[in-house]
Amino acid sequence: MDATSEAKLPFNLKIIPVNADGIPAGVPFLAPFNPETFSIKENVEWEDCSPPGTVGANQVYKSTRARSFTLEFILDGTGVNTNGVKIPVTAQVLLFREATTKIVGSTHRPPYLIVQYGSFISSCNITSSDISYTMFDMTGLPIRAKVTASFDERTPGTLGALLSMLSSPDLTHVIEVQKGDTLPLLTYKVYQNQQYYLQVAKVNRLKNFRKLQPGTRLVFPRIVDQ
Repeated sequence: MDATSEAKLPFNLKIIPVNADGIPAGVPFLAPFNPETFSIKENVEWEDCSPPGTVGANQVYKSTRARSFTLEFILDGTGVNTNGVKIPVTAQVLLFREATTKIVGSTHRPPYLIVQYGSFISSCNITSSDISYTMFDMTGLPIRAKVTASFDERTPGTLGALLSMLSSPDLTHVIEVQKGDTLPLLTYKVYQNQQYYLQVAKVNRLKNFRKLQPGTRLVFPRIVDQ
């Protein structure tokens, strides 16, 4: 292997099949070249709550979907990046499919995946793959192909629930008053709407909600309707 290949090797793309708990459960796929392109897409959903007949939009946050990302990389059967060892492209495609899309008998689904490239690492599921054969030998067998693979990031159920609950208005919050805090301001921070400050004052039995004492701990109860 030449010096250039050795320099690239630690950063090469790795796709590792794992079980639901993130434990390796199959033969990993190692790309022979670093990806040509690598793109990440953020997916934020909004709901338009504008009354009929109004101009403009009043968008209310609905949810943040899992990130998605797409990788493009080359498979090569000429041995240019494997110290002269020629691994057939068809075999490399088979290894890629074995790691990413083959149905696992015990779970009846493709494997969960961990994708790692450089400092990027993601627990995910593959959503699509497109293989384009771009070079052939004299017998018509492919000796080079481009793979375009897309993935959706995966957050295990328990962790995902915890993350979504961190700032949820459907939970009870306890906040310690700091100097300069006002009840409407704190109410807005919790519920993104200050109109509930009178209810908060009632729950905390505040006689004078306009003058909050620093160090006081206030309870902001869960709400059903915002």
